[in-house]
Amino acid sequence: MTRLMTDRRSFLASSVSLAAASMVSSGGSRTRAAEQDSTKVSDSQKSPVCIFAKHLQLMPWTELAEFCREIEVDGIEATIRGGGQVEPQDAAEKMPQLSESLAATNTRIVVMTTDINSPESPHAEAVLRTAALLGVTHYRMAYYRYDLSQPLLPQLSAFARQANQLAKLNHELGLTGVYQNHAGSSYVGGPLWDLQMVLRDIPSSDIAVAYDVRHATVEGNLSWPIDLAMIRDRIGTVYVKDYRAVNGKIENVPLGEGDVSEALFKSLRQQPPPGPVSLHMEYISHTDPKQVAACADAYRKDRQTLRRLLGV
Repeated sequence: MTRLMTDRRSFLASSVSLAAASMVSSGGSRTRAAEQDSTKVSDSQKSPVCIFAKHLQLMPWTELAEFCREIEVDGIEATIRGGGQVEPQDAAEKMPQLSESLAATNTRIVVMTTDINSPESPHAEAVLRTAALLGVTHYRMAYYRYDLSQPLLPQLSAFARQANQLAKLNHELGLTGVYQNHAGSSYVGGPLWDLQMVLRDIPSSDIAVAYDVRHATVEGNLSWPIDLAMIRDRIGTVYVKDYRAVNGKIENVPLGEGDVSEALFKSLRQQPPPGPVSLHMEYISHTDPKQVAACADAYRKDRQTLRRLLGV
C-alpha cells in the first residue's frame, strides 16, 4: 500500500489523486487480501458478475450504472482501449469519472478490457496504475498472434518472456491480468495448450486465463473437457456467451440457445473458478446507436439465463 500511495503522489494528476483518495476513504479501493477476507465474512461464494460494456458504450455512464443495478450485476467489464469507453491516453482523467458514475448505484468496474500485453504497450502504466488506485483487480490483456510462416515454439518462448515482464508489473500493483482464449487461426490461446505453455512459470495471481466458453467450444468441439481440465487451475475469470454452427459457419446467438454444452456450465457450476464472471453479448451490432435498446434487452434476457446456467 505504501508503494501505491507513493505512486499516486508521483504519477497521477491531482484530479485522479483526489478521486482515488475519496474512493479509498469510503472503502471503494481494497487490497486483494482484504477483498478475499470480505468475501469470507459475507459468506458469499458467488463470483462477482459483470457485463461486457462494448455493446453499451454509447449509453451514458449514469444510465449504464442504473442498468447494472436493474439487472443485478456487480458492474461492468469496462473497455479502456482504443475506441472504448475510455481511450487509454485519457485513463488518468476519465476512469475515475466512470468509476464514480458506477459507484452511485453501488456498482463498479469489475474487469477492464485493454490493449495491453506488455509493459511497453502504449499507456500501459498509466492505465494499470490508475486501475489499481480505483480498486480494479482484473484486466483483460490484448492478444498475442502467431506468424504462421515461422516456427511456432520460438514464438511461444518470446510471448512467455513478454508475459513475464508484464506479470512483474501486475505483481507490483496487485493486479491480475487475464488472457482470453479466442477462436481463430492466428490467436495464441485458441487451442489453450499453448496458453498453458506461455503462462506456466507465472503465478495465476499475476496473469490468469479468461476462460471463454464460446471460444473454447468452437475450438475444442468434443475435446473441451480435456482443455478445461488442463487450464482450470489457471482460470481467473469466466467469459460467457453462446454460438451456433450453421452450414459450416459460426453464428453468435443468445445464451442458452446455441452449441455451448450445458455439461460445460455444469462443470463450472460444480467447481467454480475464482474471480469474476463476465457476460458477453455478440449477436447485435455495438456500433449502431439505434441498437442500444436492443442490446440492453438482450442483456436482460441473457442475465436471466446466466442465473440458470451458473447460479450467479
